[in-house]
Amino acid sequence: MLLNAQDIKKEYGIQTVLDIEKLEIEDGERIGLIGRNGAGKSTLFGVLTGRIACDEGTIRRNCEIAEILQSGDPDGEPDGRFISQMKLRESAVKSGGERTRLAIASAFSRHAPLLFADEPTTNLDVDGVEMLEKMMAGYRGAILMISHDRTLLDRVCNKIWELEDGKIRVFDGNYSDWSQQKNRERNFQQFEYEQYQKEKRHLEKAADALQRKGQTMAKPPKRMGSSEWMLYKGIASVQQGHVQSNKAAVISRLEHLEKKEKPAELPHVSMKLPDAGRIRARYAATVRELTVNYGDNYVLDHATLYVESGKRTFLTGTNGAGKSTLIKALLEHAPGTFITSEARVSYFSQDQDTLDPRKTVLENVTADAVYPQHICRAVLSNLYMSRDDMFKAVSVLSGGERVKTALAKVLVSGCNFMILDEPTNHMDIYTMEGLERLLESYDGTLLAVSHDRTLVEHLADAVFRVGDGTVAPVHR
Repeated sequence: MLLNAQDIKKEYGIQTVLDIEKLEIEDGERIGLIGRNGAGKSTLFGVLTGRIACDEGTIRRNCEIAEILQSGDPDGEPDGRFISQMKLRESAVKSGGERTRLAIASAFSRHAPLLFADEPTTNLDVDGVEMLEKMMAGYRGAILMISHDRTLLDRVCNKIWELEDGKIRVFDGNYSDWSQQKNRERNFQQFEYEQYQKEKRHLEKAADALQRKGQTMAKPPKRMGSSEWMLYKGIASVQQGHVQSNKAAVISRLEHLEKKEKPAELPHVSMKLPDAGRIRARYAATVRELTVNYGDNYVLDHATLYVESGKRTFLTGTNGAGKSTLIKALLEHAPGTFITSEARVSYFSQDQDTLDPRKTVLENVTADAVYPQHICRAVLSNLYMSRDDMFKAVSVLSGGERVKTALAKVLVSGCNFMILDEPTNHMDIYTMEGLERLLESYDGTLLAVSHDRTLVEHLADAVFRVGDGTVAPVHR
């Protein structure tokens, strides 16, 4: 037993962030901690390591703990082997990806029996994520990690902790096992709810029928004289008593019927455009012999790309390979690039510079939308924005909430050519799956840059790798 926590409570003001009865981490376990943004995952990490004091409870740490922090701050000095493994350069100013690689190298250098990793794939390219995956697979000790990388959670984890409403549920298996179990639970909950509703309607109908029958029996039947009614009244009274007794039994069953809640549902919105909005040209965009250089640094060197209309095309490659440069050149109509005149382009950039900070989320999303407000709201719901979130000013949003708002703005723009540059940064798993559902139902042309392997695997019709100045197809 490497770590044991009992009766943990943590509050911020009136909000209870953590209320956990028991947690244990044993040697060799690979645990993925999942939950919505703001659920308290990083707080739980801080409490378990001792960086954050809990309000109640006890934690026994029976070993040293190394940490990969989301901030990218190193946990000690990295040794040369891990610096080399993470392909780090000697430079005074490091990019976001390099900071993450340095944090990984320093944490692994400690050789601690327990490793905590808080979003360790932040700013990493595909090569960096795959290297991290190999290092985690060979780690001698236990791992607890927060990650939105579903492929990483599948390939590394043998246990999932789900944090919701301050509580932890423990599931055996990897992310896919958790997802399947949650779907089974949801389907069973839906079945129980439907059976409950069916029985409730049956009992209400029976009670109503008995009520009407009792009222009818209290009056003399038509064509019955008063003398006959006086003779019949005593028999009717007995029968009426039986009816009232049966009615009381039915009402009692109705009152004691165990209530089943309907499972919460996210609206599923079809983003399909009318046929007239589709691009008829074979290629929505082309890049031919594009060269972009900064002095002697040739980011793109005679690069060529054909974006087929109606298809979902993804660009992958290492950080700094030129993916965003290629997209910007295309949008700026640089020499050698072409976008068909039929295309109505909508672009999502990593800096979300399309948002008005003075307006609310809903005002930003509906400003240029071609869909009515209820569709805009439904899209935001699919991206896990609550009703209260929709009325927040953009100026007070977190990074993840700004990303969702900017994405929703693109999704409801009525475009037939969508260009997305790293849309899943700062997203939790739930939001990523919501975005995936929306993009699956989009029948326009999609060109996207993404390092998320699961998203690419599920959505891509074509994948191109940008690197060494060129763009090359990836055969899957």
